[in-house]
Amino acid sequence: FKKEEVLNTDSQVSVAEATANNLLGLSSPPPRKIATIGGTGLLWYLRPQIQSICKNLYPTNPAAVDDILCGGILRDSLDPGAINVMISGSKLPPPRTANELLGADFGSAKCNTSEFVSKFRESVFGGPVLVAQGMLDPLNDAVDRAKMLGNLREGIKVDPINGGHCPHDELPADVAAAIVSWLKEEKNAVSEVEMAKTTADLV
Repeated sequence: FKKEEVLNTDSQVSVAEATANNLLGLSSPPPRKIATIGGTGLLWYLRPQIQSICKNLYPTNPAAVDDILCGGILRDSLDPGAINVMISGSKLPPPRTANELLGADFGSAKCNTSEFVSKFRESVFGGPVLVAQGMLDPLNDAVDRAKMLGNLREGIKVDPINGGHCPHDELPADVAAAIVSWLKEEKNAVSEVEMAKTTADLV
């Protein structure tokens, strides 16, 4: 969620707290028979379009959409358990947001609510994060998404990649370069902290 959206809401209960304290309410998925029919129909509709859909998701390098990629997706869609994956999507509870998982500086991720006590303690990652964001992703507003992730807290670096939904597969060299550059920056930052600590100890 965007910072302004979180701060303008009254609720400061995280998804983790709501899940652990049984506050999500009853799920109302469609009957299995209807979900099976819908999921089967969706798979039949998508299978003939695998190549065209993938090329739309790989706008900069459509050549990466080869027979191996498309064949793998088709094979997986024909697996006997594929329909169960489709059905499960209608039954899953609300997922934890990036705000919670990455420990945003605002909202429920920073809210200590004493009224909720649970033996379950969901983890939050507060370390350095690299987001290699495909800026041409047609499935979301990539520019807005990159800005939102970069604004969650300090330590999250967004590196824009001139690719689509799967930049690591479409432009692997670009993503690899982003990772190498980020690792060097993190290594230098750690070295500076260690040097400062050593200097302070000597003083």
